[in-house]
Amino acid sequence: MTMRRKKRRHRKLVFLFISLCILFVLSAFAYIQMKPKVAKAVTIEAGSLEVNIQEFILDKGSNASFLTNINTLDLSIPGAYEVQIDMDGKVYTSQLIIEDTVPPKAESVNYIALVGEKVPADALITNITDATDVEVSFKEPPDTSILGEQEVTVLLKDAGGNKTEMNAMITVLDINHSITVEAGSIREIRPEDFITDKKYSVSFVTDPMSLDLNIVGTHIIQFNINGIVKNAGIEVVDTIPPIAVGKVTETWLGETIDPITFLTDIQDATEVKASYKQAPNFSVLGEQNVTILLKDEGCNTSEIEATLIVKEDLEAPEILGVRDKTVYIGDTVSHRKGVSVIDNKDKDVSLQIDSSKVNLKKEGTYPVTYTAIDSSGNTATKTSEITVKALLVAEDTLNELVDDVLSQITDQGMTQKEIAKKIYTWTKGHIAYTGDSDKSDWMAEAYRGIKNGVGDCFTYFCVSQAMLNRAGIDNIGLTRVGGRTRHYWSLINCGEGWYHFDSTPHKDHRNSFYLTQSEVNDLTDLRGNNYYIYDETTIDVIPE
Repeated sequence: MTMRRKKRRHRKLVFLFISLCILFVLSAFAYIQMKPKVAKAVTIEAGSLEVNIQEFILDKGSNASFLTNINTLDLSIPGAYEVQIDMDGKVYTSQLIIEDTVPPKAESVNYIALVGEKVPADALITNITDATDVEVSFKEPPDTSILGEQEVTVLLKDAGGNKTEMNAMITVLDINHSITVEAGSIREIRPEDFITDKKYSVSFVTDPMSLDLNIVGTHIIQFNINGIVKNAGIEVVDTIPPIAVGKVTETWLGETIDPITFLTDIQDATEVKASYKQAPNFSVLGEQNVTILLKDEGCNTSEIEATLIVKEDLEAPEILGVRDKTVYIGDTVSHRKGVSVIDNKDKDVSLQIDSSKVNLKKEGTYPVTYTAIDSSGNTATKTSEITVKALLVAEDTLNELVDDVLSQITDQGMTQKEIAKKIYTWTKGHIAYTGDSDKSDWMAEAYRGIKNGVGDCFTYFCVSQAMLNRAGIDNIGLTRVGGRTRHYWSLINCGEGWYHFDSTPHKDHRNSFYLTQSEVNDLTDLRGNNYYIYDETTIDVIPE
């Protein structure tokens, strides 16, 4: 073999070796890439406290975390749940399989049953332990019609289908599961009503006296049998029909009445409802027979005979308390006070009063007409007379009244300004503004204002003037010039000069005591209507 051929063969061998190495590396790389990174599924027992991510990772050197919120999975419920895992920046999907392979555990208890009682299976089991919900049932239902002891088998089955059988004892006692009493019964309920066997110690847990045996239905009562509390029933029935006495009942033409009004001395242990067997005719005058049906809560019925008398109202109402009155000019009078209406049929009768002809500002005698009409249209009318006189008040009489007020609102040692403020406050608070007064006699109006406590700005002015005079405080009366209405107020001098004094309240509630001329000018601008504009030529003083 020539040297050239040897070299050519050597190069082929080298190329083949390199090719094989490259193929090996590629195969190894492909294997590494295709090798599973996470387990297809991980199985845990139901009731596990947590899921370990390392159970899912096949490549133990990798960093991984759950993308699925494992905390939202109920690890006590068997099933297959898809979970996603983030490992080295890539997302992988696996399954979490929850299996329940452990059968439930529990403790059995003995049970005392009443004859005919339906015993629940779970009453014979206690302290159940299992990761999943457990269903309790009898393998064969007990027969509680047979007295004495009997062994029963209780089946426990969890959500994974695992089963446990347990034996327990049931003792069936000759005890009434329920007794029946008549509604309204007053007989004593005793333990012997439920059990007569003397070998058992029986006492009530529920006080039978606390049960209302007038109510139809089943009342649950508890009693203690040898230390075990049992429920029983008292079945209250109503088998006795109600009784009552029918009576003659009157009504007015066209007015219906409730059937129960025909009855008296109703006797029944339960609530009774009354109805008409056939509705009477309330639009026919005279007497008619009526049959009332009585029905109690036990659906027992009785028929009671009664009599209906339908009457017609022909009697007019009577107006009471109408009398003649004498008042004085400027007084107010309540025409309704002391007047009432009675009627043989209606409790409330409308009373109309016509006092349109009465003039309380002028002397004279005026009629007031009272009219009452009942629901049947019967009408009654009465008339009274209101005599209006002029009030003549002697100065001594007014002074006596004023002095009494001053003695109540002032004290010795007060300055004139303090006394004036008391007069202002008392007058403003004592008189209610009605917008009406008698301006023909200021003394009479002052007397009326103090006695009656009503009037208008003239009344406030007159009362203030009378009291200022008696208190020895100089004062001058002022009257508005212009404006839509008249207004009256005063100037007073308490030794400090002349100031405006107005005890009449105003809707803006501003102070109007001891005001300067500048202040009343501002109030006039604010209120308008020439509020404090007066003829300055009529007085010889200049306000401050």
